[in-house]
Amino acid sequence: MKDVLTKEPNEVLTEMPLGIKQLFTSITHLKKGEKVLVITDDNKRDIGEFVYKYAKELFDTTMIIMSTREGHGAEPTEAVRAALNNCDVAFGATTYSMYHSKARLDASKNNRLRWIGLQDYALHMFERGGLTADFDDVTQVVNRVAPFYKGKTFTLTAPGGTHMVCSVEGREPVLDHGTAIVPGAASFPPNAEVALGPVEGTANGVLVFDGSIPHPLLNLIDEPISCTVKDGFITEIKGGREADILRKMLADFNDPTVYNIAELGLGLNKENFLCGHMAPDEGSFGNIHIGIGKNLNFGGNVNSPLHLDMVIKTVTCVIDDRTIMKDGVLLV
Repeated sequence: MKDVLTKEPNEVLTEMPLGIKQLFTSITHLKKGEKVLVITDDNKRDIGEFVYKYAKELFDTTMIIMSTREGHGAEPTEAVRAALNNCDVAFGATTYSMYHSKARLDASKNNRLRWIGLQDYALHMFERGGLTADFDDVTQVVNRVAPFYKGKTFTLTAPGGTHMVCSVEGREPVLDHGTAIVPGAASFPPNAEVALGPVEGTANGVLVFDGSIPHPLLNLIDEPISCTVKDGFITEIKGGREADILRKMLADFNDPTVYNIAELGLGLNKENFLCGHMAPDEGSFGNIHIGIGKNLNFGGNVNSPLHLDMVIKTVTCVIDDRTIMKDGVLLV
């Protein structure tokens, strides 16, 4: 393959914001001659063009702009689907996450694609926060927690009033180190987490979301949202204005699967902070995000049109008789 560099790599890297440099180095290990795809949409074009501006100086880079999708996990255009199967690294600089889309899942099976989701990004994230972390250290933390993040019964509590119990028997932890270094890997830095998919129909209790719901209509939560969970599904949503927004948003799908308790994702990047954006919020240390809707990526069988993550702060997680985290402090 021809040399696609227009400047010396070190010269370009020196000029880059730290977050961009991290994307190309410790997060993806991009190499000269690899093909890069930047996917963006009408709402996040500034993010896509920002990544493209630097990527094109170093790599054989293509950018595709599509119309904004209707929600997280929604399918992209056919042009994007095809391009995903002909690149080495793809950056999804979109409004909504493509991580749970069939197009992304299928492309990641081709033993070539390394997927980096940059959904719901803001430009300040390239300068400070989770993208500045030492991802070798983050990887060590995730790998240390992973063996303990499985068992039979998961009990979740938090000071805001959360108390939910579910079965995770037979489910294996899904790891996100915030990196995608090997073919087939997928991540959305600066998120870093271990996640489990509850067994369908087993979750019962109350979830009180007091952190954030990374969605254009919600983001940082002003008034906690209380959700009653029965036999694996949210059955009631209480609270103020934001609870009303969530209730209507889910009802508009007219699909019962959107209420499914799909994921228990424990944030493990200490440089992240709650800011109303998906990756740093979900990967914020000491907090957990509860995913609802589609759970195919977590060993489940619910193929929903939605996967939405909602953050609870300062959690205590107990699996069987072992306390993994207590009041936001990691104990393993």
